[in-house]
Amino acid sequence: MNAKKRKSSEEELDAINNLPEDVLCHILSFLSTKDAALTSVLSKRWRDLFTLIPSLDFDDSTFMPCVSPEECPRTTFREFVNRVLALQSNSPITKFSLICHNGVDQDLAETWILKALRRGATDLTLVVLFPSRIYSLPSSIFFYSHNLIKLKLGCGRLGIIHHSLFWGDIIFTNLRTLHLDSIDLGQRDRSFARLLSKCPMLEELIVNCINMAPASGKFYSNKPLAVDSDFGTASPSNVSFDTPNLLYLNYSDFVSENYPLVKLDSLVEARLDVGSNTIQMHARDSEEYEVRWDATNLIMGIQNVQTLHLTSDTIEVIEDFCKTVPVFHNLNHLSIESDDERGWQALPLLLINCPNLQTLVFHGLHHRVTDGCGDACDCISSPSPPSSSCLSSCPVKILKILDFGATCGEMSLVEHFLKKLPRLEQVIIVLHCDSFIEEDCGPSEVSEALEMAPRASPNCKLNVVNH
Repeated sequence: MNAKKRKSSEEELDAINNLPEDVLCHILSFLSTKDAALTSVLSKRWRDLFTLIPSLDFDDSTFMPCVSPEECPRTTFREFVNRVLALQSNSPITKFSLICHNGVDQDLAETWILKALRRGATDLTLVVLFPSRIYSLPSSIFFYSHNLIKLKLGCGRLGIIHHSLFWGDIIFTNLRTLHLDSIDLGQRDRSFARLLSKCPMLEELIVNCINMAPASGKFYSNKPLAVDSDFGTASPSNVSFDTPNLLYLNYSDFVSENYPLVKLDSLVEARLDVGSNTIQMHARDSEEYEVRWDATNLIMGIQNVQTLHLTSDTIEVIEDFCKTVPVFHNLNHLSIESDDERGWQALPLLLINCPNLQTLVFHGLHHRVTDGCGDACDCISSPSPPSSSCLSSCPVKILKILDFGATCGEMSLVEHFLKKLPRLEQVIIVLHCDSFIEEDCGPSEVSEALEMAPRASPNCKLNVVNH
């Protein structure tokens, strides 16, 4: 029996070994570069096969499984990257990802990046985590900017990237995707606007927590600087999106004082996670402070979207920092993330201003109880004036509820939706596997309980499933 299994394994290995070289390289491209390199011990044919992979992924955290980044010896990682790049010689590279923590020499990291760009990399990911100094990439690296199609820059919570990265006459001619994650741009808001202006063909933009340095010049110094303790907690002053060709926007940050220019004429899908920091919430709740933040232009600027995802923080920002809400004529899919500390006051107006909405998705139903939800929920039973009857006039056909815990409050709210939404054709409820669900209250029990609820739409079908 063991002999048969061994023979079968050998035959399978021979079948893989007989595959064409380009097919094997394609298979290896789904592995990390470190894991792909381990295949070099399989046989003579596999020895240098991983060096032909056009996609390189270097992450020094994989070399420090048991220690924190600052305590890890860097020699192994440096030698590995140098060896892989040397073995590849001048082989073309399409995708290059470099994630470095404290301790990697800055000049060496820049050498690796330049090699990748010179060899044709079009997809570049740089995440540099240097907690005790500014990491400033020289503009010369971006002489190859015209080749880039996808660019991700990030520093995590430990470090910052200096704004000089964006100096010079650089145009990202072919850049389609830009991902900025927790980086410092310097010069307040001008660097962000300038960067976007260098990306005329941008179609996908992901922005998460941009830190705007004061204009005083504190970041112009060449001396090592520690990261400010308030990094990622301050709100920007002015944020503009002059990106007429953009198709997808994922924007996560504190609400800005203003959004002077929001040009998103081609936008198809957007995800907004715009929240309030401590100062903004205090100003909102106090009569002694002037509320100087205004998100109106941001919300007005996305009115052409077809798919919109809003977090619970964004729902509150719309209520607290928007003077008006546009009519979303093209919107057919709206997704709402709920939180038991955030209210739904802005939800009635949103639903009323979506005349062609087809699909409504809730990520959880828990929210802060207020008297401003109208008939969007049944938290406070009180007669709603016609102007606030957002559900009875809502054209939604598909209602999907995720992370459903089957609590009494959630069950009651679903019954409320069934009773109020007149055009419902399908309700999909996905039970939350980690939440507490009462005994004998699985999909069939939830479905049976809700089947008895009155419905405004006689054609509505109910589907309850496990996560």
